[in-house]
Order: sequence, then structure tokens, then C-alpha cells
Amino acid sequence: MFKKVTIAVLGLAANVTIAGTMGPACTPGNVTVPCEAKLWDFSAQALYLRSVYGSEKAFEPGTAPLNKEVKNEWNWGYRLEGSYHFNTGNDISVNWMHFSSSIDPTNFFGILTIPAIGLPPLPTPFELTSFNRIDQVNIVMGQYTNLSARDKIRFYGGAQYANIQSTATSYYITQQLPIPILATNPLSKFNNTNYKGFGPAVGLDYAYYITDSLSITANGAGSILYGTNRYQAGFVMAPFDAIVEQVFFRKKGIVPSLEAKLGVNYAHATPIGVANVQVGYQAINYFHVLEAQSFANLVGPVRPVDYGLFGPYFGLKLVGDA
Repeated sequence: MFKKVTIAVLGLAANVTIAGTMGPACTPGNVTVPCEAKLWDFSAQALYLRSVYGSEKAFEPGTAPLNKEVKNEWNWGYRLEGSYHFNTGNDISVNWMHFSSSIDPTNFFGILTIPAIGLPPLPTPFELTSFNRIDQVNIVMGQYTNLSARDKIRFYGGAQYANIQSTATSYYITQQLPIPILATNPLSKFNNTNYKGFGPAVGLDYAYYITDSLSITANGAGSILYGTNRYQAGFVMAPFDAIVEQVFFRKKGIVPSLEAKLGVNYAHATPIGVANVQVGYQAINYFHVLEAQSFANLVGPVRPVDYGLFGPYFGLKLVGDA
């Protein structure tokens, strides 16, 4: 059983990376495919990532200190994947990535303006908090190919669903303002934006085998999603949380994305299959996927911004007979 698993699955991927051992090819020539086999695999990866925004959202224009970046915290996420392998190097794979992070309260000094209630522009300090998350699901079909004795490649294509959310709240310190109602009823501003989209995804996995067990892996992938982008922001007055002014923005749009990974994979035969240990670094970017306003009030124009992730990953994948 071990020999069959080791030969048949070497070169299979754990989440968008090729992993396994170098098995024999069934047909002669420069480019070959793996022998026919029926296999399954399951993998789990721990992701240690930091999320970043485009410049319109990464900074608070019109505030002090100037050019102070709104930095999201590093945090842990995960990716789960399951695959079924059949024929001569074909597979069907499903994977799910989840990640969320926030920022520590960050102090700024800006101009508070609420025309709806007749509030003139007032210099006011505020404290910003923020939270973001992403859920990404891919369903793809792939084909493994042996370029040489050491070079293995997998082409794949399918569909992707992405749900990206960002929420922020600015708490204005109004006790010292010369307006009695604000001195006793502080204001806050909410700023929420999200995108949900679905569309085609394609990618390529590459592995170079240093030994039969140790390989260097690389991946490149992309998607083009069609979905709905929403943006809502407004001022809320305590103590009844009454919304005194707000804006709402919703539109359909196409969002492209790119992903890249570089890592190493070590394969080892076990009594239940071939275990693959994976370590690497990845970066993901969705272009113009969220919305933001140029200033810390509701006066500035609404503009699209990018959302990205980067950081290391650590994973384990198990491949066995089906």
C-alpha cells in the first residue's frame, strides 16, 4: 500500500502547492503525466498574515499626524482543503481560507463636519478602531504534468467566491467643544464596506525536487469576480445611538485578484499515506474591491481601494488511497 501511495501521489498539491514524491511516468517523451490512480488528500494550513489597504484607506487624509498609516495587526488564519485524484493526474479540489484582524485604537486629530445638523467645521481629536475579514472558497479541477525527472507542474481552473469586509469606528472626543449638546452627547462615525463576488479562477503550481522527498514549490493564481460592493458611513450621537447623517453606496463591479506563493515541501511515507509538511510565504491582492472616502467625514468622494494579505504559512497534508 505504501509503495502504491508513494509512487502515485508524489507531486500532488496541498492547497495550491505540489507535494509528494517523484514517481515514474507512464509514457515516454519530454512531457509526461502520472500513472492512473485514485487517491484522496486533506490538508490544513495555519496562516500568519497581515492585511493592508490601498492608500485611500491606509491613511486618514486631512488629519494629524500627517501620513500616519492605519496598520492592521498580524493575526492567525487558516486554510482547509480536500481533493480527489483520478485518471492520469486529474484532480478536483475544494479549499476554504479564513482570516480576520483588527487595529489597536489609534489617535488622530481632524475636522468634524456634519452639515445635516448645522454643525460647522470644528477641529476635533478622535480615536479610530477597525476590523476586517476575508473568506475565500475555490472549487477547481487540475492536471498534473511531469516536465522532467525533477520538474513537476499542475495547471488548474475553476471558480472562486470571496467575501471581504471592513468595519471602522471613529470616536470623537467632543467634551471640550463649545457646543453644549456635543459636550454631553459624544459623536462617533461608522464606516463599513464589503464586497461579495463570484467568478472564474485559474492557477499554476510548480515543484522542483531537490530529492525524492524535498521540493521547492511556487504558485501563481488569479481570479476575475463579479459581485456587489457596498459602502455605508454615518455619524451616531449618544446616548440613543441616533444616526444624524449618513451616506450609502452600492454597485455591481468586476474585481480581479492575484496570488503568489513560494515555499518548501517535505514528503514522508506513513502507515496511513504520504504526509507532506509545508512552509512558505504568500501574498494576495484584490484590486479596487472596497470603498473609502478621502477625508474623515462624509464630504469627501467615495473611491475604490485595494485589499491585500501577506505573510508565512505552515501546513500538513495527507495523501492516501481512495
